[in-house]
Amino acid sequence: MLIFIDKRAPVQAKKNLSEWGRVVEFETSGIVYDTISGHPDIFIYQWPGGLVVSPDLPQYYLELLSGHDIITGTKKCGPKYPDTAPYNALYTSFGLLHNTRISASEVLSSHGKQIHCNQAYTRCNAIEAGGTILTSDKGIENVLKSENIPVLYISPERVLLEGFQHGFFGGCCGIFGNTFFICGSLAYLDEGGKLREILMSNGLQINELYPGAPMDIGGIFFI
Repeated sequence: MLIFIDKRAPVQAKKNLSEWGRVVEFETSGIVYDTISGHPDIFIYQWPGGLVVSPDLPQYYLELLSGHDIITGTKKCGPKYPDTAPYNALYTSFGLLHNTRISASEVLSSHGKQIHCNQAYTRCNAIEAGGTILTSDKGIENVLKSENIPVLYISPERVLLEGFQHGFFGGCCGIFGNTFFICGSLAYLDEGGKLREILMSNGLQINELYPGAPMDIGGIFFI
């Protein structure tokens, strides 16, 4: 199994992940702005049918992914928003969650139902765990509530992201099987106790990859 993670993630987090599969330290140059240049969720959209990848994804990673179900999108990424976000969507059991005005067409076609939100960095801001959407964006929270979809808001204020006041919660996380991985400790989050309760009540184990504040690393992709 391949595990895509930002090359700049903490060493301890990468070491712990290496017990689960081959850690792929992700990085790009000259495509999007530097802070998110190593974030897998900018270039890769994951859904049950496989992956939709940006045509800008460096050849090295395409070769690593050979043998997997991959669709190469037609929409390129770029240095400025919204060109940084056409693949930053979240596939959920309730529908495709994204700013559908900027989604790559190949992403839109992955689900029969689309749930539009104004936050285009959707995968950065949200992840589904045990039938509940966890999000650090109030706009996403409001949209999901209007759809009667279970949601827990997690303040992003304690999430680290170099160069910014804070990062986003979804970008700290990944799920494999019945294990919820977070790059950091839930103890730093005001909602950490409630989150732990929700995860455990849904039969999910929690793997905190290092003991510091949660770090937005563009998601943890198990492939």
